[in-house]
Amino acid sequence: MRRISRTWPIVAGTALTIVAAVGVAGVDQPRAWAASSATVNGSTSYQTIDGFGFSSAFGRADLISSLPAADQQTVLDLLYSPTTGAGNSILRLGISSTGSSIQPTDPGGPNATPRYVWNGDDDGQVWLAKKAQSYGVSRFYADAWSAPGYMKTNGTENNGGTLCGLSGASCASGDWRRAYADYLVQYAKFYGQEGIKINEIGFTNEPDWTTSYSSMRFTPAQAAEFSRVLGPVADAAGFRAVCCDAVGWEGQRGYSAAIQSDAEAARWVSVHTGHSYSSEPASPLASGGDPTWMSEWAPSTPTWNTSWDDGSTGSGFALAQKIHTALTGGNVSAYLYWYGVSSSNTAAFIQSDGTNYSVSKRLWAMGSYSRYIRPGATRIGASTSDGNLRLSAFRNTDGSVVVVALNAAGTATPVSYALQNTGVTTGTATPYLTGSSNSMTEQSPIAVGGGAFTATVPARSLATYVIRPGEVTSPPPTTPPPTTPPTGSGCRVTYATNAWNTGLTASITIANTGGAPVDGWSLGFTLPAGQRITAGWNATYSPTSGQVTARNASYNATIPAGGSVSIGFQADHTGDSGRPAAFTLNGTPCAVT
Repeated sequence: MRRISRTWPIVAGTALTIVAAVGVAGVDQPRAWAASSATVNGSTSYQTIDGFGFSSAFGRADLISSLPAADQQTVLDLLYSPTTGAGNSILRLGISSTGSSIQPTDPGGPNATPRYVWNGDDDGQVWLAKKAQSYGVSRFYADAWSAPGYMKTNGTENNGGTLCGLSGASCASGDWRRAYADYLVQYAKFYGQEGIKINEIGFTNEPDWTTSYSSMRFTPAQAAEFSRVLGPVADAAGFRAVCCDAVGWEGQRGYSAAIQSDAEAARWVSVHTGHSYSSEPASPLASGGDPTWMSEWAPSTPTWNTSWDDGSTGSGFALAQKIHTALTGGNVSAYLYWYGVSSSNTAAFIQSDGTNYSVSKRLWAMGSYSRYIRPGATRIGASTSDGNLRLSAFRNTDGSVVVVALNAAGTATPVSYALQNTGVTTGTATPYLTGSSNSMTEQSPIAVGGGAFTATVPARSLATYVIRPGEVTSPPPTTPPPTTPPTGSGCRVTYATNAWNTGLTASITIANTGGAPVDGWSLGFTLPAGQRITAGWNATYSPTSGQVTARNASYNATIPAGGSVSIGFQADHTGDSGRPAAFTLNGTPCAVT
């Protein structure tokens, strides 16, 4: 929806006072010298994470494409790069009901042959979807604010109105329910022609709110009724139906209840979605086990704000608290902000006039979650004795554990973390810090020993710890390392993959079989065609496809004689999930197992 002034109070969820994982009650703030305790428990599992993202509705994609080439690339990296940007993984597309829709004029009635048109652009959204796809994004959610006006009781896309043919909504023009379902599915099919797979289709946005622009009303019973129409049509074409994007999370409960009480509607609705304007996700929806998404929020007062912590709802700190609440209180599987890029005072992540751009701290608040908690991750148990810490933890499919700690205290807080049942007893925890002076800034890695580590979260800051299992390696050398191994050294590479339909993770062990240590290393290999690295750990990878070089991190630069280091990466592939044929360590060929 477009931003308009709202007067509802923000409903504060109890999760903001750390009803994380096991619901530990808050206590007084500890004295500065006393470490707070925190426990991450991998044996307690909650929701699977589908991803994080934003909307490109109402032509906002064109603001990116019209930027100068260098700035355009920078903005795309800020939004989508999983290594330097926010790593967003879902794009919410707006299905237009205006003159740019796929059927702007009445074809002659609901039973007439459709007159679909397709311009291959869709207000710039096709371009943005393809760009997102190049970063590995594969989740696209298409949502309609309204049906075309000729399908509605009020004859216009604006000012509410109801879809003709629903219970209580008869029209002289006839019953448009099936025609509207076909219209939505055809929109998704047009994207398929462009090489973009739409995953979810939503038929309504804020059905409990009337606006002067695109809007359409559904009662909960009518939403369940139309779900029975859209569901089988969408499923037959390979898409999933979504409902209902109510204005607030509490308002969505009525829609979800109506769907769950109707067995046929419940069969077809695969994701329950709600917004956070009148109420936020402080407790889970009753969705019958289907995923729930917080599918839109932005500050209600349209103000451009780049502050991290100024006490306003537009600050980065405020957004971080809302994301934490949604994940740990609402158990949401996805968090979708409103605009990624917009103009004027719309509280997007990035402001642009098509020539220049400016970045807000809201982007980095989101990125502190979205870059590191990847699709397919599972939220796991996280508890703390400190009421000022908003704590959450996740296990990614690559085996890494992510702990996010938001410190609401006015003083720095040392925290002792115990990692239970996570599979991590030794390894490294790499912190990424966001605050007034930092934007997901990588900090020095912290050694994990005995399944525990201690780290300090600065006052009013957000720290994301990416924890990877492995040997605790030697501290970085104090002098620049040589670029080649000593004479007589040898190497062996062990390479293992775990692949799925369009992706894979690779685990690589580099063993020094020579008689002297290797101080400073680079591992060279060629990825099979169609593979592209999207994220890596314990090394830096460049480029991300073709002939790749993995270079040591500061903490694992030395491989002792007879010792080894473990690195890895996640990649997309287009069918070939095989392994490189050969590896070189600092130019020397390695044995491969």
